[in-house]
Amino acid sequence: MMKTTLISLAALAMLSAMPASGQSKRQSQAAAKAQAAKTAKEAEQRIEQMVAATQKVMFIDSVVVDKDAFLTKYNLCQDAGRLYKYDDFFKAKDQANAYVYVNGLGDKCYFSREDSVGDFNLYTSDNLSGSWTPAARLDGLDDDAGHKSMNYPFMMADGSTLYFAATGDESIGGYDIFATRFDSERGTFLKAENIGMPFNSTANDYMYAIDEFNNIGWFATDRNQSEGKVCIYMFVPSDSRQLYSPDEYSEEQIRSLANLNRIADTWGDGKERQLAMERLKAMQSEKVAMAAKGSFSFVVNDKTTYTKMADFRSKAGLEKFKALQELESKHAALSKALAKARDYYATASTNERNALKNEILQSERQIESLETNIAQTGKEIRNEENKLLK
Repeated sequence: MMKTTLISLAALAMLSAMPASGQSKRQSQAAAKAQAAKTAKEAEQRIEQMVAATQKVMFIDSVVVDKDAFLTKYNLCQDAGRLYKYDDFFKAKDQANAYVYVNGLGDKCYFSREDSVGDFNLYTSDNLSGSWTPAARLDGLDDDAGHKSMNYPFMMADGSTLYFAATGDESIGGYDIFATRFDSERGTFLKAENIGMPFNSTANDYMYAIDEFNNIGWFATDRNQSEGKVCIYMFVPSDSRQLYSPDEYSEEQIRSLANLNRIADTWGDGKERQLAMERLKAMQSEKVAMAAKGSFSFVVNDKTTYTKMADFRSKAGLEKFKALQELESKHAALSKALAKARDYYATASTNERNALKNEILQSERQIESLETNIAQTGKEIRNEENKLLK
């Protein structure tokens, strides 16, 4: 009797436990579905907010290429820097999906690197006496931001504004493009912000780069593309962020512009686009010419012209040449800004002219000073090199 009673009690205990277990499982499944629905709704709301805040940008052209060759369509001038695949730049074989940006002077780079669990992080390194220093991870970018797989870095000429792509909580698709600035007081980068539409989408969007000297930008996306293909869009960067006004554009038009359904809709009367296309064509021609003769051309004397850093005989000459490149870069950027200010001055109001007048005069003095420094630095370089060429 006792044995039978024990078995019955055990069986009853098991039977009574089964419904509770099934109920718990159903509750977990229901909670998971509710969370998924909430997440999907939040994502949809976020996308709608981004569509409403679509940036007004002129996209001058686009081209579809193999994903492995997308960097070939970025025709940055030398002063704006260079983009490389990690394996090509560092002569490695284990970072096929990592990328490197090198600044115009060639003495600092920013790059991504994949870790052992398949995540990407961003690093920087300096070129000292021909060798790259150990990689230093960029501080601040992943602090409470939810970023994953940070890749495709590009640093603006100011040495402070960094663009990169990442997945994670702040992304609406796969990769989204983000922007941050370096806080010199804290010594870290500020919390990165999603740059929004039309640059980002529910697909992968990445490798945002700008040539400030020619006022042309690029970014890559696999939206509406077949496997292994990406589309490279070329655009005219805006000095300030302007949005499409709902008073001038319908909701359907803004949505189409956000998705880049037809880039011709961003051209306006076409005049600015034509000028940008001419600049782009000139940049492409210059790139071909520079590739044929070397990365730069510096006349040392009547018989000697340097075309690469390895040509320099003296360390002092090489360091001064890097300084010269920086001076020329600042001169080009300032001259371009001055030309814009003068053009605007011609049609500006009286108050605007009064404000611009001092700015123009100050820029002219700065350019004068730069030209003096450029001439003096060039002379010093030739003196250093000619000592060793005799």
